[in-house]
Amino acid sequence: MKKMVWFLLVLIVSRIGVAYGADTNTNSLQNFFFNFSNSNTANANQVLALLVGPAGPPGAAGVAGRDGFVGMNGVDGMPGAPGPVGQQGPAGAPGPAGAPGPAGAPGPAGAPGPAGPAGPAGTGSALGYAGGAVEITDGCTKAVKISISRQFISGDTPDLSSFNLKGIIITSDDLKTAACDQKIITIYVSNAVSDIKIKCTEKISGNPDKIVFNSSSSCNNNDTDATVTNFFYKQDQFDGTKIKELDPIIGIDITA
Repeated sequence: MKKMVWFLLVLIVSRIGVAYGADTNTNSLQNFFFNFSNSNTANANQVLALLVGPAGPPGAAGVAGRDGFVGMNGVDGMPGAPGPVGQQGPAGAPGPAGAPGPAGAPGPAGAPGPAGPAGPAGTGSALGYAGGAVEITDGCTKAVKISISRQFISGDTPDLSSFNLKGIIITSDDLKTAACDQKIITIYVSNAVSDIKIKCTEKISGNPDKIVFNSSSSCNNNDTDATVTNFFYKQDQFDGTKIKELDPIIGIDITA
């Protein structure tokens, strides 16, 4: 700024000085820089010159302007690309044990066990019910075969399940003969645990090859002669006597 002022001041002073020393000829040309006043040549071109001084030092920084207005919100950018899959975390702690499941359905009945040992030999017309034939000294037949049938009773637990007496079967080919027809056959059997002794009777008729004593047979208490109906198993009515409680001695008698 100071250099510009000095430059203008030089121009003004030089112009005044030249104008003062120039002649009165109105057609003369003046040189403001070289200070001569007359030019009698017909060349009207003038010499122009520009004096350029050295660059001045940078000016002081201007005062900061006021803050501009807050601009409008820009448009939302596009969603970024999905990031990479993170590393697998550590395994969690084991959960608590689940509640016990419901009890399963009862399994099928097991296969019959092997035949037990033969019972002790009886006297007269008696036989251990484990199986075999018994000799009868008096009657229409000399020997009969005794066997039993049983029924499995399922309890709430294995300890409450058991095989129970369903029937006592007397077999002999002589039962079909005329000598045995209309005769009365009686069996004597007891519960070894409760000590109940009963006798059951059936009439031999129709030439059968076997006689079956069961819940339909006529049975009485051998001591009191009271009627007994629950010694044998009967479906939906009586469980009957447990096989393991049955006395192994069975007596047989055939009378007219």
